[in-house]
Amino acid sequence: MSFGALAFLNPWLLAGLATLPLIYWLLKTVPPRPKQVEFPATRILVGLENEEKTPAKTPWWLLLIRLLAAALVILALAEPVLNPTRDRALTGTGPVVLVIDNGWAAASGWTRRTGLAEQVIADAQRQNRPVIVAETAPETKSRTLKLEAPSDARATLAALQPRPYAPDRKATLAALTETLATTKAAGPSILWLTDGIDHKEEAAAFASGLETAASGGTFAVVEESSGEEPLGLTAGVGPDGKLIATVLRTGGSSRAGRIDAFSARGQRLGETPFTLSAGATAAEVTFDLPLELRNQVTRLEIASEHSAGAVSLLDGRSQWQRVGMISGESQEQSQPLLAPLYYLEKAVQPYAEIIRPKDHNLAQGIDTVLKQKASVLMLADIGTLSGDVKERVKSWVEKGGVLVRFAGPRLESGGDDLLPVALRVGGRTLGGALSWSSPQPLADFDNTSLFTGIPVPKDVTVSRQVLADPAQLTPSVKVWARLADGTPLVTATTLGAGQVVLFHVTANSDWSNLPISGLFVDMLRRITALGSLAPVGANEDTAADKAATSETAAASPDAFAPVQTLDGFGILRPPPPTAEGIPAEKLATVEASLVHPPGYYGAQGSPRALNVLGPKATLAPLPARPTGASRMLYESQPSTPLAPALLTGSLALIFADIIAVLALLGALGWIASWLKPRARTAAGALLVALVSGALLTPNIAKAQTPAGSPSTRPENIADMPGGTTAQKATENVTLGYVLTGDPGADATSKAGLSGLSRILAVRTAVEPGEPIAVDIVKDEIAFFPVLYWPVIEGAKPLPQPTLAKIDAYMKQGGMIIFDTRDFGTGMPSGSTMESRNGMALKRLVGALDVPRLEPVPEDHVLTKSFYLLRSFPGRWEGGQLWVEASDEGDGESRKARRADGVTSIMITSNDFASAWALDSSGRPLYPVVPGGESQREMSLRTGINIVMHALTGNYKADQVHVPALLERLGQ
Repeated sequence: MSFGALAFLNPWLLAGLATLPLIYWLLKTVPPRPKQVEFPATRILVGLENEEKTPAKTPWWLLLIRLLAAALVILALAEPVLNPTRDRALTGTGPVVLVIDNGWAAASGWTRRTGLAEQVIADAQRQNRPVIVAETAPETKSRTLKLEAPSDARATLAALQPRPYAPDRKATLAALTETLATTKAAGPSILWLTDGIDHKEEAAAFASGLETAASGGTFAVVEESSGEEPLGLTAGVGPDGKLIATVLRTGGSSRAGRIDAFSARGQRLGETPFTLSAGATAAEVTFDLPLELRNQVTRLEIASEHSAGAVSLLDGRSQWQRVGMISGESQEQSQPLLAPLYYLEKAVQPYAEIIRPKDHNLAQGIDTVLKQKASVLMLADIGTLSGDVKERVKSWVEKGGVLVRFAGPRLESGGDDLLPVALRVGGRTLGGALSWSSPQPLADFDNTSLFTGIPVPKDVTVSRQVLADPAQLTPSVKVWARLADGTPLVTATTLGAGQVVLFHVTANSDWSNLPISGLFVDMLRRITALGSLAPVGANEDTAADKAATSETAAASPDAFAPVQTLDGFGILRPPPPTAEGIPAEKLATVEASLVHPPGYYGAQGSPRALNVLGPKATLAPLPARPTGASRMLYESQPSTPLAPALLTGSLALIFADIIAVLALLGALGWIASWLKPRARTAAGALLVALVSGALLTPNIAKAQTPAGSPSTRPENIADMPGGTTAQKATENVTLGYVLTGDPGADATSKAGLSGLSRILAVRTAVEPGEPIAVDIVKDEIAFFPVLYWPVIEGAKPLPQPTLAKIDAYMKQGGMIIFDTRDFGTGMPSGSTMESRNGMALKRLVGALDVPRLEPVPEDHVLTKSFYLLRSFPGRWEGGQLWVEASDEGDGESRKARRADGVTSIMITSNDFASAWALDSSGRPLYPVVPGGESQREMSLRTGINIVMHALTGNYKADQVHVPALLERLGQ
């Protein structure tokens, strides 16, 4: 029996409430105890009356207390329960069946699901009922359900995890029905823990089947509360090349959140908020990112929604490239609809940003394209590239660019050597063995072609082309497309990290109808995807893989093997054992499943992404539940037995009754008079104890009180040990030099850093303070961005605590310049120290965790942190400057962490300080050889670059500076 959220497990005991009138009558007829009055014995007979007295009535409030106590006892025996939903769902004696949706949509609320399942199993254990745990998205193809004891079912539940694909409810129902029939279990209590989505429109049939299976028992459906519905995400590219993300759900109250964009390295490149109004099932947002960043995005995900469906993976198909287009025809303006670039623009525009130089000068046009960092350059009928233009284009291709050339009358003369294959002069004309009388169709693409898998329309034909010299078709030349007679139509070759591609027909319809076909769009899209806007050398492996896309396709022509797959929580992991390759012909239509989990498939460098939700996906809500099914929420309040609270209240009323009776008898006054003198004695003793404790308690440090007494704590930081040095070192950027014990070397170090500081203040925004001498053993060195350490021949080994301090300084972003000042006998390799002062240096740093060293590379940020430098002279020129090697191939024990790209150690033999040293009037103190004052200037520039590198890290390594640096270098 229930009343709203209140139910009674033993409702028949409520009949005991009918006995309350009888209890009332009994309490009313019992008189109170007579009042006792003390009087002398001589008056015992005075006023004696022999009349029968009627007992006085019990006070009404005392009767009320006793009746309430009795009522509470009766209610407690009836076992009332608050929020008895789960208890009603588990009534019966048959097995408890937990049907758990553990597809992708369950991942975000997985804790709530498992928590409720744990409670249900605990209830089943208290009722001594077996349990069946049925997952709707198993991790294996075989599906076995077992009737288990609650303890075993708890272990089965702990092993469950959300899967990155939709549940297979139909197969789960079949397996559950078979298990119940095999075990002959009658009257089961079935709880369906739903994910709130009607996958494949199977929910109605599944719920009906579960209701049938629960015949003789109970059936309950557990749903998400409003505002907790699972969210899905799809992503694509808009017409303008921007990333568009769509958040999906089944409905519900208004909801807001954020979508993050991540690179392949896990760097968050952007974010955008979204808002779903009440009842809305989708919300579309756009990422406004620069093209360079936008092309690095490989993953979009809904923040705080940890599920595979809330992640959308991106591959090369979603990347936009900057495509430069230059034509050699004059009809580009006179007849634009017949011009080659018109067809190229129409084909490329849906998936790339197009750059069309306005200048008709070829050299200036190519210069404009390259300055705008195009990744693909398309040249239509430009016969010959020569001179500086050719070298620039060649250098650009070698760094990862893709050059796509189209034939035309100018290329019929043979062209230049920036082609995949040498051409025959004159092209293909009628007459001879290779002529034809009618246009030739295209042959199907073979497995080694970049275009493999693209269907070839039968109506695409070629009537004219330039011919490749058969003798020059070496293995390095790839033939991506052929005519039906085997003649090459599209050839390509690798040049450095880039590609050179040639269409042997024009880019317009003069020589073929290929440019006006859909095949042309697909072919150019795959070629454009080979381009990369990544910094040169930043991802060499990926560039190599992209260059080898056709070879990878040849190695696996029939299927795309899984590379990385998502787990149920949306984390990329190695593929599970059940993952299988996707046949090439099904790649566009396959859906995420047990054998094809979402993730990346295909070549390591250019994989294809498979997501849980496709571009046109929608999320349908669950249909109305069957009439015999009850509804529960994951966030429902747990069932609470009220019997203990009622019994406690009854006991409290009984104690109140006892106190009231004592009060009526006057016993409380006697007790108070007995306790009064004793209470005064106890209060006095307590007061004495508190006063004594207050007097004897020492001062206790408090969070609001500074440590130390005013008499001992310094009022100023300068009064603390080492405080003056710390204060001076932190007021401005301050350079430090290590004291060696040699007065001459120390004086030179001070003069050198003082001179460099003055030059820094004049030429840069840095305003350094006066250099500070550092006792490497005693002083704190964390305040100095750069420490200059001249190495003298008699240097002694450092104590271990000092070595630990130096090691921590370098690994936390500090830089130390070790200057042996003995050019000509410096370090011949990255590991030996055999110069005059080399042994002294080895004694100093031999026990340090020094990273592997290398001479400053040409592209090191030190060469461009302020000035553009190629050498790093000091008082001497020719000595090598060694820095931390960028290669991380050494073991972990020999790595020094570089903070923001700053090298932690530099070693030179060029005597920097002597070249930097200036007197008070700014005149040099030491001569420099052999270059004189020009060498001193370069030495000062070296010092400025070192300081700027220490302060700004790899800032100047950013690609945004490349155009300015190239321009200043004259490249």
